[in-house]
Amino acid sequence: MMHNKIDIKRINEFAFFGCSFTDVDSSLTGYKFTNFRKLIENNFKENGFDNRIYTRHSMTGLSNQEIINRIYWDIEKGKKNKDIGRTLFIIQTTFLDRLGLYYDLENKFVSICKRADSDDFKQKILINFYNDWLKYFYSRTNALLEFQKQIDLLCCYLNSLNAKYILIGIDESLDLINDLDFFHRNNFLKFENTYSFYGHSIQNKLRISDVIDTTNTDTDYHFNQKGHDILTKEILNKIVND
Repeated sequence: MMHNKIDIKRINEFAFFGCSFTDVDSSLTGYKFTNFRKLIENNFKENGFDNRIYTRHSMTGLSNQEIINRIYWDIEKGKKNKDIGRTLFIIQTTFLDRLGLYYDLENKFVSICKRADSDDFKQKILINFYNDWLKYFYSRTNALLEFQKQIDLLCCYLNSLNAKYILIGIDESLDLINDLDFFHRNNFLKFENTYSFYGHSIQNKLRISDVIDTTNTDTDYHFNQKGHDILTKEILNKIVND
């Protein structure tokens, strides 16, 4: 979209937000890969863009609520000291059934996706609450509506600061959203016939679990090297086309 047109010559920072799909650089299975964050950094450095900075704000297990929180507060704390319009925000959204909320016992905002195997009393409370929430309160239909609202509000905020951004969808149910302009106006990447890169990964065997034998090791559903390569290519294509 014109208001989010990316001029790579003006970009001096790449800011990555997301959950473990953006964050992890290794696998407990022993499988080796280079994350798309690093591939993008390497690409621009190899092409003479040596003065850019690359910041990672991602973390394993984050909910969409916390990803959005991190974007908002990172900007609010730093916008007096830098031109936000010169930052490219690469935002990987996550699964809709993760829950983010303020947890008074730990006096901080938390994201919940763990459903069993509590390590301590405080975590057990969270797990029990989360399982009850999933059973009695979670609605995929409402989650999709809430997701659209949150992303529209986030991108309106980013537009107001002339910030540049690219969004990556993960949850497979995103393709149930009938308003295709939602994805266009918010600069989502599209992968063939889907806006869910995780769904695309399942269809095309782009996960670590698709390429190694997990019989005697942990199953890892993160992207394999081909998956990171494809995601990198689509992000770079979006930048080049702009």
